[in-house]
Amino acid sequence: MSKKRRSSQHKRSKVEHFKVPYDRIIIYLIAAFVFSLPLFIWPTVTEYGYAKTIFAIVGISIILILWAVSSLVKREWKIRFPFLLYPVLGLIVVSLLSLVNATNGRVVIQSLALVVFFFLFYLIVANFVKRKEDVNLILYALLVSAFLASLYGLLQYLGVMRGAQGGHGLNEVISTMGNRNYLGGFLAYMLLPAVILVVRLRSRILRSVAIGLISFSFGTALLLQQTGIIVGLIAGASALVVAWAIFRPVEPIKRNRIWLIALLAVLAFTFLVEAPAGPLNSVVGLSASSSGSWISRLWAHNAGKTRSWDWWVGLEMFKDHPLFGVGLGNYKLNFVPYKADFLATPRGAAYNFYIPRAAQAHNDYVQTIAEMGVLGIIALLSILVILPLFFWIRLRGNTDESDRLDLILLGSGVVVFLVHALFSFPAHLPASSLVLVLSLGLASAPAYGERMVRKVTLSKWVLKGTVVAVVLFGLGVSVIAMRDYKANILLGEGIRQLQMGQANIAQATLKRSIALDFCPRQTYYYLATAQINLKEYDQALESLEKCNNRFADESVYLMRANVAVNLGKTDIAQRDIDLLLSSHPQSTVEAQGQYLNAMISFRKKDYTKATAQLEELIKKHPTFERAYMSLGDLYRGRGMDVTARKYLEKALSIINKSLSRANKKLSAATSMTVSEYGKLHGQINTLTQEKQAVEKGLSALPASTSP
Repeated sequence: MSKKRRSSQHKRSKVEHFKVPYDRIIIYLIAAFVFSLPLFIWPTVTEYGYAKTIFAIVGISIILILWAVSSLVKREWKIRFPFLLYPVLGLIVVSLLSLVNATNGRVVIQSLALVVFFFLFYLIVANFVKRKEDVNLILYALLVSAFLASLYGLLQYLGVMRGAQGGHGLNEVISTMGNRNYLGGFLAYMLLPAVILVVRLRSRILRSVAIGLISFSFGTALLLQQTGIIVGLIAGASALVVAWAIFRPVEPIKRNRIWLIALLAVLAFTFLVEAPAGPLNSVVGLSASSSGSWISRLWAHNAGKTRSWDWWVGLEMFKDHPLFGVGLGNYKLNFVPYKADFLATPRGAAYNFYIPRAAQAHNDYVQTIAEMGVLGIIALLSILVILPLFFWIRLRGNTDESDRLDLILLGSGVVVFLVHALFSFPAHLPASSLVLVLSLGLASAPAYGERMVRKVTLSKWVLKGTVVAVVLFGLGVSVIAMRDYKANILLGEGIRQLQMGQANIAQATLKRSIALDFCPRQTYYYLATAQINLKEYDQALESLEKCNNRFADESVYLMRANVAVNLGKTDIAQRDIDLLLSSHPQSTVEAQGQYLNAMISFRKKDYTKATAQLEELIKKHPTFERAYMSLGDLYRGRGMDVTARKYLEKALSIINKSLSRANKKLSAATSMTVSEYGKLHGQINTLTQEKQAVEKGLSALPASTSP
């Protein structure tokens, strides 16, 4: 009996001896996630940021579920709640309240999902990073990721790797972010926190490599010539100096002075080589020349005025819905109608140039106000007030000077983000949000003390219920995210099939995409395109009507008006054309809108008005061939054959020139993307059909006689 007892005790001790190191696994998963997210792209997905969003939701779900399961094994779940969580929770509640006025409630839920998951990631980091070595590991993973993204962008700049258009120069730089501004912001936010590696690491090799990676990332940020990023870096550096003067972490500076001097020297040299104003940039030829002050460059080429337009449009939204706003994520759905409203104001009269539909307000604070109203302002101010207070108390409560320097560097990185958010929308970009959340999570972690933290312990049935809820939540949202991911891949396939002229196949593919998508948006626009190609006009109009609260773009209004005119539904067409023309559209879109206006008059049998509108149109747009075609048909119907022939022959001349240019471009191209081929092939098909129609019209006219 004693032998059995000893054997049982021995087995129990072996089981207790072998414990899965959940905490260490989660730390490594955090580092892997931080490394992977900025670099993650998927070729068949329509937008880089979308792929990162899905990756973030699934990745954070995996870490969260592992945390929940590990607590079940430990029979208790100890959770640290830093005080920063409370204003963020307030923002989440306000986001839900913004559903009241939302054009599309599902867009609110979609936008909120990423906020919630980054909130959970912050909670994970704030609970698991207990050692300085873990801080180093995670920041090094982020720095290496930033270096690889920078290197990819530089190779695109040089034309070694394909960029946006396949050439070289700044406009080619999209890296793994999809836009050079996104890349520059991501690099700027992590530069100051990464300096922790220079003062914390013990290995000389790793320190030296860190200095090189920081300098390379800094140089790339300068190369991108985004003034908002430079302003953010200056603000972050200023915050660093002020905080250092207040809290005086002298000892780590003295101890690491050689390394810090080396870092500053390399950064200074990088600035001289790659900054637009650097004296060596003309030698290496990396930076284009740029004149004027930073402020003037910021507003050059209407960039500043474009941003201010977006801000004023946001203000119009706020005025209409001051309490709850137009709904989180709904700015883009309301932009075109509110753009027209703004242009009708005295202030809007000064904006006499074309600006395309903005998906974001290019100012995260303005967008928060527009989408969440007064309650959003309160939530935002709560965060901006508690944030410096949180850092202040954490710094005052920590007597270790090295810890203080780390906290100051992390806080300075946050300042860069907050300042750049005045000119851009980093809170809407997964890679940029990652750096902000990571910096705040590390600053809140037990590695830097327990001030401004509340602890909660879950056990027994509360623990089991919470774990089940967390697992179901993580799995449920991940399944929805992966279905959305598949839907987006199908959308990309459908677009390519449309570009290849395979309308039947495209229609089936796009319908499958809609069935999987939690909130299908532009998919309905492309489905309508396929239906128009198949001459299913009633179905196309139905699909385009669904775009009203999903994808309110200029192209949608134009296409819907066109279909409505052909179906004789002039009230729908007039509604869309009036809105489109009042929104100061692009010149080509304006011409098509004015043409459709004339066709509405024609449908109403007001031929005199239609003729006058077309005559006015060709004065402004003398190469718009369809206007000449319609005038020819109108004059022929009125028995004015000579005038009809004049307009039809002019239309034929324009069409032949356009066809010749398009065919030459097609035959001269050595390589072409599917998108470029589809666009050019569609243009040739349209022009060919127009040519046939004009020739048929000319043949129906009496033969012209010589004088």
